Amino acid sequence: MLLLLQTGQSFLPPAQSVASHLRPTQALISPTFTTPIKLKMTAAADTIRSELLSIIGKNPEGHKDEAVRTAFASKLGEYSNAEGADPNDVIFAIGKTVFGVDLPDAKKAKTNGSSKPAAEELPIVDFDYMKEFMKEVFLSYGVTPERAEICSDVLIEADKRGIDSHGLGRLKPIYCDRMDDGILWPEKPIDIITESETTALVDGNLGLGLYIGPHCMQMAIDKAKKYGVGFVACRNSTHYGIAGYYATMATDQGCIGFTGTNARPSIAPTFGVEPMMVSFLLCIVCNFMSTQHVSSHVSAFPINRARTH
Repeated sequence: MLLLLQTGQSFLPPAQSVASHLRPTQALISPTFTTPIKLKMTAAADTIRSELLSIIGKNPEGHKDEAVRTAFASKLGEYSNAEGADPNDVIFAIGKTVFGVDLPDAKKAKTNGSSKPAAEELPIVDFDYMKEFMKEVFLSYGVTPERAEICSDVLIEADKRGIDSHGLGRLKPIYCDRMDDGILWPEKPIDIITESETTALVDGNLGLGLYIGPHCMQMAIDKAKKYGVGFVACRNSTHYGIAGYYATMATDQGCIGFTGTNARPSIAPTFGVEPMMVSFLLCIVCNFMSTQHVSSHVSAFPINRARTH
Protein backbone atom coordinates (compact mmCIF):
# COMPACT_ATOMS: atom_id res chain seq x y z
CA MET A 1 0.00 0.00 0.00
CA LEU A 2 1.22 3.43 -0.85
CA LEU A 3 -0.32 6.62 0.36
CA LEU A 4 0.99 10.02 -0.76
CA LEU A 5 -0.37 13.17 0.85
CA GLN A 6 0.19 16.66 -0.46
CA THR A 7 -0.09 19.65 1.82
CA GLY A 8 -1.79 22.86 0.77
CA GLN A 9 -3.06 26.21 1.98
CA SER A 10 -6.17 28.32 1.61
CA PHE A 11 -7.28 31.77 2.70
CA LEU A 12 -10.33 31.36 4.90
CA PRO A 13 -11.86 33.36 7.77
CA PRO A 14 -10.41 32.19 11.11
CA ALA A 15 -12.37 29.79 13.27
CA GLN A 16 -12.76 31.02 16.85
CA SER A 17 -12.84 28.76 19.87
CA VAL A 18 -11.73 29.02 23.47
CA ALA A 19 -10.10 25.63 23.02
CA SER A 20 -7.76 27.12 20.42
CA HIS A 21 -6.21 29.34 23.07
CA LEU A 22 -5.15 26.45 25.29
CA ARG A 23 -1.53 25.41 25.46
CA PRO A 24 -1.60 21.64 25.94
CA THR A 25 2.20 21.53 25.97
CA GLN A 26 2.10 23.25 29.37
CA ALA A 27 0.47 20.19 30.89
CA LEU A 28 2.71 17.71 32.66
CA ILE A 29 2.36 14.84 30.22
CA SER A 30 4.71 11.96 29.44
CA PRO A 31 4.32 8.89 27.22
CA THR A 32 5.07 6.76 30.29
CA PHE A 33 1.95 7.91 32.14
CA THR A 34 -0.53 5.07 32.31
CA THR A 35 -2.84 5.80 35.26
CA PRO A 36 -5.64 8.37 35.57
CA ILE A 37 -5.37 11.72 37.33
CA LYS A 38 -6.20 11.31 41.01
CA LEU A 39 -6.71 14.57 42.89
CA LYS A 40 -7.43 14.64 46.62
CA MET A 41 -9.91 17.44 46.24
CA THR A 42 -12.34 18.56 48.92
CA ALA A 43 -16.02 19.03 48.16
CA ALA A 44 -15.62 22.82 48.44
CA ALA A 45 -12.73 22.91 45.97
CA ASP A 46 -14.61 20.62 43.60
CA THR A 47 -17.65 22.92 43.71
CA ILE A 48 -15.57 26.00 42.92
CA ARG A 49 -13.84 24.16 40.08
CA SER A 50 -17.23 23.18 38.63
CA GLU A 51 -18.26 26.83 38.74
CA LEU A 52 -15.11 27.79 36.85
CA LEU A 53 -15.84 25.20 34.18
CA SER A 54 -19.40 26.51 33.98
CA ILE A 55 -18.10 30.04 33.31
CA ILE A 56 -15.93 28.69 30.50
CA GLY A 57 -18.72 26.57 29.01
CA LYS A 58 -21.37 29.30 29.09
CA ASN A 59 -19.08 32.00 27.71
CA PRO A 60 -17.13 30.71 24.68
CA GLU A 61 -16.10 34.31 23.93
CA GLY A 62 -15.67 35.17 27.61
CA HIS A 63 -12.02 36.07 27.24
CA LYS A 64 -13.19 39.15 25.34
CA ASP A 65 -15.70 40.22 28.01
CA GLU A 66 -14.31 42.23 30.94
CA ALA A 67 -17.14 41.18 33.26
CA VAL A 68 -16.58 37.49 32.52
CA ARG A 69 -12.81 37.85 32.94
CA THR A 70 -13.32 39.56 36.30
CA ALA A 71 -15.74 36.87 37.48
CA PHE A 72 -13.37 34.13 36.36
CA ALA A 73 -10.39 35.80 38.10
CA SER A 74 -12.32 36.10 41.36
CA LYS A 75 -13.49 32.49 41.24
CA LEU A 76 -10.01 31.24 40.29
CA GLY A 77 -8.62 33.07 43.33
CA GLU A 78 -11.11 31.25 45.55
CA TYR A 79 -10.15 27.93 43.99
CA SER A 80 -6.41 28.51 44.43
CA ASN A 81 -6.91 29.10 48.16
CA ALA A 82 -9.35 26.24 48.67
CA GLU A 83 -8.07 23.21 50.54
CA GLY A 84 -7.39 20.31 48.21
CA ALA A 85 -7.07 22.44 45.05
CA ASP A 86 -4.35 21.05 42.79
CA PRO A 87 -1.74 23.74 41.93
CA ASN A 88 -1.03 21.89 38.67
CA ASP A 89 -4.67 21.84 37.59
CA VAL A 90 -5.05 22.77 33.90
CA ILE A 91 -7.65 25.31 35.02
CA PHE A 92 -4.76 27.59 36.05
CA ALA A 93 -3.24 27.31 32.55
CA ILE A 94 -6.63 28.20 31.08
CA GLY A 95 -6.85 31.18 33.42
CA LYS A 96 -3.44 32.43 32.35
CA THR A 97 -3.57 31.79 28.59
CA VAL A 98 -7.25 32.47 27.92
CA PHE A 99 -8.37 34.94 30.61
CA GLY A 100 -5.01 36.53 31.44
CA VAL A 101 -5.19 35.52 35.12
CA ASP A 102 -2.02 34.24 36.79
CA LEU A 103 -1.74 33.36 40.47
CA PRO A 104 1.94 32.49 40.96
CA ASP A 105 1.94 33.25 44.69
CA ALA A 106 -0.99 30.95 45.37
CA LYS A 107 0.56 28.09 43.43
CA LYS A 108 3.95 28.65 45.06
CA ALA A 109 2.42 28.48 48.53
CA LYS A 110 0.82 25.17 47.74
CA THR A 111 4.15 23.67 46.68
CA ASN A 112 5.84 24.37 50.02
CA GLY A 113 7.57 27.52 48.79
CA SER A 114 9.22 25.83 45.84
CA SER A 115 8.75 27.12 42.32
CA LYS A 116 8.44 23.50 41.19
CA PRO A 117 6.19 20.86 42.81
CA ALA A 118 7.80 17.79 44.28
CA ALA A 119 8.00 14.79 41.97
CA GLU A 120 5.42 12.85 43.98
CA GLU A 121 2.92 15.70 43.57
CA LEU A 122 3.00 15.68 39.76
CA PRO A 123 -0.31 14.60 38.19
CA ILE A 124 -0.33 11.39 36.21
CA VAL A 125 -2.36 11.63 33.02
CA ASP A 126 -3.96 8.60 31.41
CA PHE A 127 -3.73 8.21 27.64
CA ASP A 128 -7.52 7.93 27.44
CA TYR A 129 -7.85 11.22 29.33
CA MET A 130 -5.47 12.93 26.89
CA LYS A 131 -7.25 11.47 23.89
CA GLU A 132 -10.65 12.57 25.16
CA PHE A 133 -9.32 16.10 25.71
CA MET A 134 -8.05 16.28 22.12
CA LYS A 135 -11.32 14.88 20.80
CA GLU A 136 -13.29 17.57 22.65
CA VAL A 137 -11.05 20.26 21.15
CA PHE A 138 -11.67 18.96 17.62
CA LEU A 139 -15.41 18.79 18.30
CA SER A 140 -15.36 22.43 19.45
CA TYR A 141 -14.07 23.39 16.00
CA GLY A 142 -16.93 21.62 14.24
CA VAL A 143 -15.23 18.32 13.36
CA THR A 144 -17.79 15.49 13.29
CA PRO A 145 -17.67 13.02 16.23
CA GLU A 146 -16.45 10.15 14.02
CA ARG A 147 -13.64 12.20 12.51
CA ALA A 148 -12.75 13.80 15.86
CA GLU A 149 -12.29 10.29 17.26
CA ILE A 150 -9.96 9.38 14.39
CA CYS A 151 -7.94 12.60 14.69
CA SER A 152 -7.40 12.17 18.42
CA ASP A 153 -6.48 8.51 17.90
CA VAL A 154 -3.71 9.43 15.42
CA LEU A 155 -2.25 12.00 17.82
CA ILE A 156 -2.41 9.86 20.95
CA GLU A 157 -0.73 7.00 19.08
CA ALA A 158 2.31 9.25 18.66
CA ASP A 159 2.47 9.84 22.42
CA LYS A 160 2.05 6.12 23.10
CA ARG A 161 5.03 5.40 20.84
CA GLY A 162 7.13 8.06 22.53
CA ILE A 163 7.06 10.41 19.52
CA ASP A 164 6.31 13.50 21.59
CA SER A 165 6.91 15.84 18.63
CA HIS A 166 3.76 14.62 16.86
CA GLY A 167 1.30 13.98 19.68
CA LEU A 168 -0.62 16.21 22.08
CA GLY A 169 2.11 18.84 21.84
CA ARG A 170 1.07 19.58 18.26
CA LEU A 171 -2.63 19.97 18.93
CA LYS A 172 -2.56 23.74 19.35
CA PRO A 173 0.39 24.97 17.24
CA ILE A 174 -0.23 22.74 14.21
CA TYR A 175 -3.96 22.06 14.13
CA CYS A 176 -5.81 24.63 16.28
CA ASP A 177 -3.70 27.59 15.19
CA ARG A 178 -3.89 26.61 11.53
CA MET A 179 -7.67 26.28 11.72
CA ASP A 180 -7.81 29.71 13.38
CA ASP A 181 -5.57 31.17 10.68
CA GLY A 182 -7.64 29.70 7.86
CA ILE A 183 -4.85 27.45 6.60
CA LEU A 184 -7.01 24.33 6.88
CA TRP A 185 -10.67 23.45 7.35
CA PRO A 186 -11.96 21.47 10.34
CA GLU A 187 -14.54 19.66 8.20
CA LYS A 188 -14.37 19.05 4.47
CA PRO A 189 -15.50 16.22 2.15
CA ILE A 190 -12.98 13.80 0.65
CA ASP A 191 -13.59 13.64 -3.09
CA ILE A 192 -12.50 10.82 -5.41
CA ILE A 193 -11.05 12.41 -8.56
CA THR A 194 -10.31 9.19 -10.41
CA GLU A 195 -10.24 5.53 -9.42
CA SER A 196 -9.36 2.08 -10.75
CA GLU A 197 -9.39 -1.37 -9.14
CA THR A 198 -5.93 -0.86 -7.62
CA THR A 199 -5.44 2.92 -7.59
CA ALA A 200 -7.19 6.13 -6.69
CA LEU A 201 -6.60 9.87 -6.65
CA VAL A 202 -8.54 11.80 -4.02
CA ASP A 203 -8.83 15.45 -3.05
CA GLY A 204 -8.79 16.31 0.66
CA ASN A 205 -10.05 19.86 0.03
CA LEU A 206 -7.64 21.19 2.68
CA GLY A 207 -9.36 19.34 5.50
CA LEU A 208 -7.59 17.84 8.50
CA GLY A 209 -4.94 15.39 7.33
CA LEU A 210 -5.57 13.44 10.53
CA TYR A 211 -8.82 12.06 9.12
CA ILE A 212 -7.88 12.23 5.42
CA GLY A 213 -4.87 9.97 5.95
CA PRO A 214 -6.74 7.07 7.60
CA HIS A 215 -9.48 7.30 4.96
CA CYS A 216 -6.98 7.02 2.11
CA MET A 217 -4.95 4.24 3.71
CA GLN A 218 -8.09 2.20 4.34
CA MET A 219 -9.00 2.62 0.66
CA ALA A 220 -5.55 1.28 -0.28
CA ILE A 221 -5.88 -1.65 2.13
CA ASP A 222 -9.31 -2.58 0.80
CA LYS A 223 -7.97 -2.57 -2.75
CA ALA A 224 -4.94 -4.65 -1.78
CA LYS A 225 -7.12 -7.20 -0.01
CA LYS A 226 -9.14 -7.63 -3.20
CA TYR A 227 -6.56 -7.21 -5.97
CA GLY A 228 -3.18 -7.73 -4.28
CA VAL A 229 -2.03 -4.12 -4.29
CA GLY A 230 -3.54 -0.76 -3.50
CA PHE A 231 -2.17 2.71 -4.25
CA VAL A 232 -3.98 5.87 -3.19
CA ALA A 233 -2.63 9.37 -3.78
CA CYS A 234 -4.12 12.47 -2.19
CA ARG A 235 -3.86 16.15 -3.09
CA ASN A 236 -4.83 19.18 -1.02
CA SER A 237 -4.32 17.47 2.29
CA THR A 238 -2.63 18.89 5.39
CA HIS A 239 -0.36 17.66 8.20
CA TYR A 240 -1.29 14.02 8.87
CA GLY A 241 0.70 13.23 12.02
CA ILE A 242 3.09 10.29 12.29
CA ALA A 243 3.58 8.24 9.12
CA GLY A 244 3.93 5.07 11.17
CA TYR A 245 0.25 5.19 12.10
CA TYR A 246 -0.79 4.60 8.50
CA ALA A 247 1.79 1.95 7.69
CA THR A 248 0.80 -0.08 10.75
CA MET A 249 -2.85 0.22 9.74
CA ALA A 250 -1.81 -2.02 6.85
CA THR A 251 0.23 -4.51 8.89
CA ASP A 252 -2.59 -4.81 11.41
CA GLN A 253 -4.76 -6.02 8.52
CA GLY A 254 -2.18 -8.44 7.11
CA CYS A 255 -0.55 -6.21 4.49
CA ILE A 256 2.77 -4.46 3.96
CA GLY A 257 2.35 -0.77 4.69
CA PHE A 258 3.99 1.95 2.64
CA THR A 259 3.19 5.62 3.14
CA GLY A 260 4.74 8.96 2.26
CA THR A 261 4.06 12.68 2.40
CA ASN A 262 5.62 15.97 1.41
CA ALA A 263 5.86 19.12 3.54
CA ARG A 264 6.36 22.87 3.35
CA PRO A 265 9.78 24.22 2.31
CA SER A 266 11.90 24.22 5.46
CA ILE A 267 15.49 23.55 4.38
CA ALA A 268 17.85 26.02 2.71
CA PRO A 269 19.96 24.61 -0.16
CA THR A 270 23.75 24.48 0.10
CA PHE A 271 25.14 28.00 0.58
CA GLY A 272 21.59 29.33 0.68
CA VAL A 273 19.69 31.12 3.44
CA GLU A 274 16.07 30.88 2.30
CA PRO A 275 14.14 27.60 2.88
CA MET A 276 13.38 26.06 -0.50
CA MET A 277 13.65 22.29 0.02
CA VAL A 278 11.10 19.99 1.62
CA SER A 279 11.38 16.78 3.59
CA PHE A 280 9.71 14.02 1.61
CA LEU A 281 9.01 11.28 4.13
CA LEU A 282 8.62 7.57 3.36
CA CYS A 283 7.65 4.92 5.90
CA ILE A 284 7.57 1.18 5.22
CA VAL A 285 6.30 -1.38 7.74
CA CYS A 286 5.99 -5.16 7.37
CA ASN A 287 5.33 -8.12 9.64
CA PHE A 288 8.43 -10.02 10.74
CA MET A 289 8.28 -13.51 12.27
CA SER A 290 4.53 -13.08 12.75
CA THR A 291 4.88 -11.13 16.00
CA GLN A 292 7.13 -8.17 15.21
CA HIS A 293 7.01 -5.13 12.98
CA VAL A 294 10.04 -3.78 11.16
CA SER A 295 9.66 -0.16 10.17
CA SER A 296 11.94 2.13 8.21
CA HIS A 297 11.61 5.89 8.00
CA VAL A 298 13.43 7.67 5.19
CA SER A 299 13.37 11.40 4.49
CA ALA A 300 15.14 13.95 2.32
CA PHE A 301 17.32 14.75 5.33
CA PRO A 302 20.41 12.56 5.98
CA ILE A 303 18.39 10.49 8.45
CA ASN A 304 17.52 6.84 7.94
CA ARG A 305 16.38 4.75 10.82
CA ALA A 306 14.90 1.29 11.19
CA ARG A 307 13.18 -0.09 14.27
CA THR A 308 11.89 -3.42 15.40
CA HIS A 309 8.97 -3.39 17.83
